[in-house]
Amino acid sequence: MQDEKDEQTKSALRHEIEALQNYYKTLIDYIAGKEYDAAEIVGTFQFFKEGLGRVSAHILTLYVLRGQKTKITWEPLLVNVDNALENMRTTAHPNPRAAIQLAFTMSEPNALEVMAYLAKLKASL
Repeated sequence: MQDEKDEQTKSALRHEIEALQNYYKTLIDYIAGKEYDAAEIVGTFQFFKEGLGRVSAHILTLYVLRGQKTKITWEPLLVNVDNALENMRTTAHPNPRAAIQLAFTMSEPNALEVMAYLAKLKASL
């Protein structure tokens, strides 16, 4: 029974990481200058935030199922993404490109480091 739950959690985690990687690629392309509709980018950034939260929950579940403890180290990234989204919603002339880039780079670990970790984790599942 626990092996089945473990496999379900791994499968869900793999799918969530894949979705998160797709959102991240779109956002990085946008930062690099590719044009997207502003509302679409804000929506993708929101999906990225929500996806990162779900990935965190799946990782915690996987460790609990194995009787281990872990700590999610990218909480500052989640906070920065949340702050950037709030800024985009409340500013009369938001600059999504700058807000996303700032949120991704000012965290410790930054978004690139988190995504590299998640890619390795996905490969190990």
